[in-house]
Formats: sequence, C-alpha cells, structure tokens
Amino acid sequence: MEQEKIADCFMVGCWQLDDRSWKALSELDVERTIDTYLAWGIKRFDTADIYGRSEKLLGKCLKGRSDCEIWTKAVFFGAVPTLQQIQYKIDSSLRNLQRDHLDCVQIHWHDPSLDFASTFEIFNQYLAKGKISQLGVTNFNTTMLKRALEYAPIKTHQVQYNLIDRRVETSIQALCLQHKIPLIPYGSLAGGFLSNKFLGVKIPPAEGEHCRGFYYNHMIAKHGGWSAVQELLQTMAEVGQKYEMTIAQVALNWLKQQPGVGTIILGLTENRQQIKTDLEALQKPLERLDIQKLSQRSQALFQQVGDVYSYERH
Repeated sequence: MEQEKIADCFMVGCWQLDDRSWKALSELDVERTIDTYLAWGIKRFDTADIYGRSEKLLGKCLKGRSDCEIWTKAVFFGAVPTLQQIQYKIDSSLRNLQRDHLDCVQIHWHDPSLDFASTFEIFNQYLAKGKISQLGVTNFNTTMLKRALEYAPIKTHQVQYNLIDRRVETSIQALCLQHKIPLIPYGSLAGGFLSNKFLGVKIPPAEGEHCRGFYYNHMIAKHGGWSAVQELLQTMAEVGQKYEMTIAQVALNWLKQQPGVGTIILGLTENRQQIKTDLEALQKPLERLDIQKLSQRSQALFQQVGDVYSYERH
C-alpha cells in the first residue's frame, strides 16, 4: 500500500496530551511530535473536551492548517444537558482549537437510560449552521445507536476494538455496516499490551502504570486474564515471524482487515521509531488464513460479555 494511503488509515489519539493522566510533555515536545506525524502524512487528530489541555495544544500546533482535521468529543455524564451547557462545550472547543468550525464532534453519552433526543436536536442546529461538519458517536451500544440514527446523521462510531476486546462484533458492527458508518477503533493495541514488549512477561505491570493500571488491566481481567493474553501473544508472534512483522504490526494489520473498520486511532507517542513501525504495519496485508487463525485463537481465549462499553459504565 502506498505511504499516502497508509497514512489515511490512521488518526492520532491525543488523550496522551492530558498531563493529568499521562506523562507531561513540554509544549516544544508536543510541537515536535505533531510535526513528526505530519511528516509521515498523518493529518487527522482525535481529542475530547475532557482531555485536559489536549484541545488547546492541538489548536496551537495546528493553527491555520486547513489540510488537517481535528475530531473532538462532547462528553455527557449525569443528567440531560441544557442548551446552555451544550453551547458552552461547543464554544470552548472552537476557542481551544482556534477554528471557526469543528470537523467532527463525537458524542459520548454515558447513561443509556436517558433520552438524548433534545441533545441531538441542538447538534443538528450546529450542523445546519456549519459550525460542525459532521457528527459521530463514541461508545454507543446497539440500542443507543439505533435511537441516535432516528435523530441525526451519524457518520462515524468510535469504539474499543482489538484482538482481546471484540464486543463490537456481537451486534454493533452489523448495524454500522448496514448504515455505512465506519468503525473508528481505539485501544487497537490494548494500551500497548499487544506488543513484543509483553511476550513472556509472567505478571502484568503494576496498577499504577498510567492507563494500563486503571483501564486496560481491568479490560484484560474482564475478558480472560493475563495467561490468555500470553497465549495470544505467542500466536501473534508466530504469525509475525512469517511476515517479518512485530506483534503490534500484526494486531494493526488484523484490525484493519475487519469488516467496517475505518481509520484506526494510534495513541500519540514521542517515539519516532514506534510511529514508523506502526505505519509500516499495513504495507502488506496478512493472508486470509492467518487472519482466520488469529481470530479463532482470540475467540477461544477471550470472553466477549455484553455490548460495547458495557462494563465500563459501572
């Protein structure tokens, strides 16, 4: 696959710019890192209104870059938001990103029991005014997405998807395919656990190690445990050896070949070699039999309980 087409397959996840949860990077380091991604041809970035300083840093680094897209999220916890609360979110994102419109707003709705019809009505008004170019959702279960499609033109759905967590395949994948809504996977490498670094590691890292502690360790425990991860990594290493690929490259290649998968989110990193290696993952597709081998091994090792983002809501 050509380099330009490969770059279009990826988006930079910028939760990592939230220094409350991740290593604090200086503004100069952030600018250099963003420039590295741009040099590789990646011009799409994913952030959220709750990612601390992420929006502001992206707005500063990409000011005036009309060739780049910044996708943000409007995250709603608690009660149904008021008009004023939604306006505040949109105005803040526009100001932080230093743009006159938002390329894509992905709505995250935490409580599926609440009626979000009025919220989508307000976002439709922003679409009509040109303040938002397109609407997406993130972590909507199947029932929620069906409802959302009655209220607004949903163009994307961002969900966790990897060889450990395949809950998306239960029902939401088919619904998205039916409505031609691309899946935008995050957690494609399970917080880095799907890599050579952890092959043969008998005990997972301590709970306090950034997101692996409070998110991905929990996810792994829910799906089958650390021993299952080790068995999967061994199979991935065997497949990778055939293609001279790393485990992470195998994970990304497998994911890109799943039905309905669009742009894959890669967590922002300063490591230039890692960026290069990730992009090289799609230069040659895995053969169908190897895709099946990985899928079957994953299926045998891991449980897929509930719809997408089911246990995370609790």
